[in-house]
Formats: sequence, structure tokens, C-alpha cells
Amino acid sequence: MNLIQSYLLENFVFLIIIISTYFIVSIESSVEDSIQNHTARNMTLLLLMSINAFYLNYLRSQGIGGTRWIIAELLFVCLRPLPMAALIRIVDKKYRYCYLPAIINAILYLAYRLGAGYLTQKLDSDLIEGLWDYTYIITESVYWIVFLFVINFKFYRTSNENPLGVFLFISTLMSANIMDSAGIYPGILIKTYAVDFLLYYLIIHVYISRQINAEKDLKLREQRLSMMLSQIQPHFLYNSLNTIAALCRVNPKLAEETTVKFSKYLRENMYEMEETKTYPFVRELDHIKTYLDIEKLRFGDRLKVVFDIQTTDFEVPLLTLQPIVENAVKHGICKRIEGGTITIRTKKVGKDHIISIIDDGEGFNPELVKRDGKRHIGIENANERLKATVNTQMDISSMIGVGTEVTIVIPGEKPKIQKIEGERREIHSIGR
Repeated sequence: MNLIQSYLLENFVFLIIIISTYFIVSIESSVEDSIQNHTARNMTLLLLMSINAFYLNYLRSQGIGGTRWIIAELLFVCLRPLPMAALIRIVDKKYRYCYLPAIINAILYLAYRLGAGYLTQKLDSDLIEGLWDYTYIITESVYWIVFLFVINFKFYRTSNENPLGVFLFISTLMSANIMDSAGIYPGILIKTYAVDFLLYYLIIHVYISRQINAEKDLKLREQRLSMMLSQIQPHFLYNSLNTIAALCRVNPKLAEETTVKFSKYLRENMYEMEETKTYPFVRELDHIKTYLDIEKLRFGDRLKVVFDIQTTDFEVPLLTLQPIVENAVKHGICKRIEGGTITIRTKKVGKDHIISIIDDGEGFNPELVKRDGKRHIGIENANERLKATVNTQMDISSMIGVGTEVTIVIPGEKPKIQKIEGERREIHSIGR
């Protein structure tokens, strides 16, 4: 068996890791080119170190010395600190002294070799070898101290990231370093570096992919909210104008008054209608009162309204409760000849705010509505916007001939839209 075959046989798993890493970093991904190139260079460095260590062991086993031995050993001591330098460059790209131990090792080794003849005359050769070994261990230990200092500074003082994963890598590398230096498992350090570099790249790839997916989800959510707003606005405007048109036929004076109120409403809120942020509940309550004033002008005594407002210390998106009230008027109260009453109630239970919109109108069968195949834009969009912005839970209960109650629970702590995660909660029924 020749030298190459022996190397391939002894380092088969290590070479598989190296080749796999080359293949992975060559695939187009969201990871920055600099990280891909850095990972490939690190793996190439480890491959050179492995070949050099194998060749050095071969020379030692064959008793070959001279120039080949000196060059191989010099290369070994210079390459040995470089993977650690690569780790420091990962943590702190601006650290300027990460390659200094490689230079120190080269100087110490050359000094040792150049002065070996003189020192051999004065001291025992075994003592000289022992001193060299200790010097090698000391420089390596100093480098570990520098690395741990940089890690400590980065992750404890200037970063809010969880350092558990980083110190897991460190613990495996330190264990491998001890076993390699003590001769318990020669060559294990290089293999551990290879595994750690590959894992690091994969973790970065997963992290960046998740970040990109989160950004895409956020953009899709914003687009969805914008689309829902564009649907709500014509829906609200159409119904309000339809009310005014009906009044023009039966009572022009009331139509004029209603037009003035509606004009004022639009003038004050047209710009805010295009935004997805939240407003104090009293602002939405004013919108509801304006809408109900317009409807009461049309329906007169058939439409009665009761406000039971016990708390207002919370926020909701604009035009989210008004469509629910409008739904109650159009599909509940107005379907009865004698009309009915709409009750708007708010209360606080613990940290949660609970909004109830109740009507004693016609009511409906929730199961039939779910299967009617129709889109109920007003209530669907209101529910989606409330969930997306203030993380609400909506429940709709209804009984034919009795009426409908919409209950909205707003949690005490409002999460930001960027941090909303988890499965969607479906309401019991989606409208009428």
C-alpha cells in the first residue's frame, strides 16, 4: 500500500466532511459570499494540515530527518494556530493579531533548530526536546486564552445573543485539543475543527433562511393588511353613500345633514384609513357613533343604540369595530320590521379588554353561514386585522330569532406585528 492509499484509508471520514463542505458552500444560497469563501478556505487549511501531519508521522516512522523533516515540522507548527485564528476572525473580523501565534511558533522553531547544535553541547538533548514541547504547549494555551477573551467580550458585553451554542463549540474544541496534545487521540483536533466549521456554516445558513422567511412573511402580512384595508374602505363608503341616496328620496333635509356629517368624517380620517397602526379605542368609538348617527337618520326609531363603556384604555386598528357594528345593523336589526337594539359594551377582565357588540335582530345559523360559499368581507377583514395587529381572539355566537353577539378579547400586552408567530385561530363563524 503506497503513501496516498494509506492517507485516504486513515482519513476517509475526514475527507468526506471536507468534500461535503466544498459541495455545500458551492450551492447558491442566502449566505454571504464572504462566509462561503471563508468556510472553503478554512477547510482547505485543515486539509493541508492533515496532509502535513500524516507526512510528518510518515517521516518519523521511517526515521527520515534532514531538510524534509525540518520543512514539514516548521509547516506543522506554523499551521497549527491558524484554525484558531479563523475562529477569532469569525467572532471578530477586526481583530488584527489573530495570526501572531503562527509567526511566534515559526520564530521559536527556527530558533530551536538553529541553536540545537550549541544547546546540545551544553544541555541534554532530551531536555531540549522537552523544553520545545512545553514551549509549543504554552504558545497554544496563550492563544486559547486570547480566543476566550474575545469570545467573552463579544458575547457577554456587546451581544444579546445566547452564547450556549458558541461555548458548546469551544468545549468540543478544547477537549479535542487536550486529547491531541496529550497524544490520547492524535489528529482528533483537525477533524473536530472540520466538523465545527461545517456545523457553523449550516447554522448560519438556517439562521439566514429563517430571517429571510420572516421578512417575507412580514411583507406578505403587510400586503394582506393593505389589501384588506382597500376592501374595507369601498365597503364602508358604498354603504354610507347608499344611506345618503336613500335619504335623498324620502327626506332631502336629513340627506343634507347626513352628507355634512359624512364629509366631516372623511375629511378627518381619510389619511388614517390607509395606515395599519393602532389608535385609542375612543377614536374608533367616535367612528362608530358617526356611522350610527347616519343610520339612525335613515331608520329612525327602528334603530336603538346602547353604549355600556366601562374601559377605554386600549387600542385597535382604525375601521375594525365599525364594520362589525355595520354588520349588526344591516343583517340583524334592519331585517326586522320593528327594528331592534344594538349594545356596544367594553369591560376589563384581569389584563384583558373585552369588547361585545350585541344585537337582538334576526340572528343566523353559524353552520349554514360557514357552508354558504360567500365571502363576508367586512367581518373577515376586521377579524384578520385585529388578530394581526393586537393579537385578538374573536368569537361569534348567534341564534335565529334571538340575535347575535360578537365578543373580541384583546390581550393586556400588545405584541408588535413583526413578532407575531404561531398558528392562526379561526373564529366560530365568519359573518352573515
